[in-house]
Amino acid sequence: MTAYAPHRDTVESFVNCMHDGADRNALSEILAEDVVLYGPLGDEPVSGRGAVLEAIQGIGGSADLQYTEVLTGQIHHAANFRLQIDDTVVDGMDRFLLDADGKIAEVTIWWRPLPSGVQMQRHLAGLLGMQPWELRTDG
Repeated sequence: MTAYAPHRDTVESFVNCMHDGADRNALSEILAEDVVLYGPLGDEPVSGRGAVLEAIQGIGGSADLQYTEVLTGQIHHAANFRLQIDDTVVDGMDRFLLDADGKIAEVTIWWRPLPSGVQMQRHLAGLLGMQPWELRTDG
């Protein structure tokens, strides 16, 4: 029999929080103090509850974000989503690692496809204090 990662309810609470507008207080309850966020927008992770809350609210509060499924494996949980701002749409996945207390200790976010991901970053760059990206191709 396969054993599954505990605390799936934490991930389901996260998804519900994001669907309800990324409420800061509700998210604070389920994020570990030293949570780390690895995102598609930069090389360096975002660390600490306050900084991660700002990043999550900056993205979730300015977009149409719909989670479609929560997955549970032996060690991690994941949630599939669709993120849209204006006419730019990305499909993505959040991968969660939870601590022993059931709080989110680590989140890794992936987006696809690349052209839409670059366009999404351009939408969010100002909110997140980043330079907008440009997709360059040969041809």
